[in-house]
Amino acid sequence: MSTLNSGAGRFISKEEADLFKGAYQQRKKEQKIPQEDTVRSEFFGSDNLQQILNQPGCVGIRVYHAKRREEVNGNEHLVPRVVLVGIDKNGKEILELSVPAEAGMKDMPAGREGQLADGPLCPPQCNG
Repeated sequence: MSTLNSGAGRFISKEEADLFKGAYQQRKKEQKIPQEDTVRSEFFGSDNLQQILNQPGCVGIRVYHAKRREEVNGNEHLVPRVVLVGIDKNGKEILELSVPAEAGMKDMPAGREGQLADGPLCPPQCNG
């Protein structure tokens, strides 16, 4: 059975998640990147995630690790980012989102690129 299915991955405890995140934060500290400039997370809204998941044949989302030069708190850094794309059961990327005619605006094309990126970063958009 393929590991590319709608049940892939596992839920982890808060303690294990804290270890994962802590190791990342420690590495940034060793690289002497100020804490206020260290990107900890990136947010994606449920509407956009659902659009990817609702595509015919989509069994999940692949997350690509990426980096791009961006300004954070007035300083330019190579910022970690992610790119999300829907995947079918064979591991093939679903690269175009179909938009129902009733949902689109008159100037919107029938389909659009299906790779999601550029979510708000934490920091600065963090709560607690």
